[in-house]
Amino acid sequence: MGAWISEALTGRPSQWWLRYLASGFITLASIVLVSVLWRRMGAIGDPGLILLLTVAAATYLAGGMAGMLSAAIVLFGSFVLFSHPLYPFRYSELDWRQMMVIIVACPVIALMVGSLKEQVDRLSVATTEVQALREEVRRLEVVKEAQLQCEQRFRLMADCMTEYAVCMLDAGGSVRNWNAGAERVLGYSDPEIVGQSYSRFFTKEDLLSRLPERLLDQARFSGRAVDEGWRLRKGGGRFQATTTLLAMKNSQGGPVGCLLVLRDLTRQATTGEASPRA
Repeated sequence: MGAWISEALTGRPSQWWLRYLASGFITLASIVLVSVLWRRMGAIGDPGLILLLTVAAATYLAGGMAGMLSAAIVLFGSFVLFSHPLYPFRYSELDWRQMMVIIVACPVIALMVGSLKEQVDRLSVATTEVQALREEVRRLEVVKEAQLQCEQRFRLMADCMTEYAVCMLDAGGSVRNWNAGAERVLGYSDPEIVGQSYSRFFTKEDLLSRLPERLLDQARFSGRAVDEGWRLRKGGGRFQATTTLLAMKNSQGGPVGCLLVLRDLTRQATTGEASPRA
């Protein structure tokens, strides 16, 4: 019984009915204590306060239903305790007044403390949820900061590669972000190209052969796709380039898009042609 009461008081009962059992035990123990101290030993002058505190403690321990049950037990015990020792259920005027106070006060205390207990439980749940939300927000802030740092490193690295256009594509092949290197190579500004399909970089012949779709499928299947050929700049100008698609995946391993690396081979070809003449 002591272990059950301990579990109930700490709010971690192994079974829900342990709190009701502990509440009933406290109520009965209080009535027995009052009977001994007041009726037999005369150690206390008025047992009413102890009985009312018993109802309040039982209600706060196990809730409103257990509190009302405790109040009923206390009321029945009061009829016995306050009656005449030799003539059961006969009361003096003083005993009758004390008993009436208990009869009126016990249900009121059970209702008030039960409502207080319900509010405290709700506040505890809300506090736990708020703490969980704060932890989640803190975790998201850390993730966001790490993501910003990764994006900054990516942009700095991409901006240093003047012969490369580097950008992110979504799963359907639409451009998600655009960097200065991609603008130099392909001629599109950020507002012009973000949200557009990367297929506009391909020639009409490649579009008829569905090369952009085949490269995306190959990247999703094997993780990488490479093709060298003619590509189109803004305005329709052609240039030789190597197109590389690297598949990007989420934490569950599902595809979320591709990293497009497009290398302009024009300068390399020009340098190669100039070298023999030199």
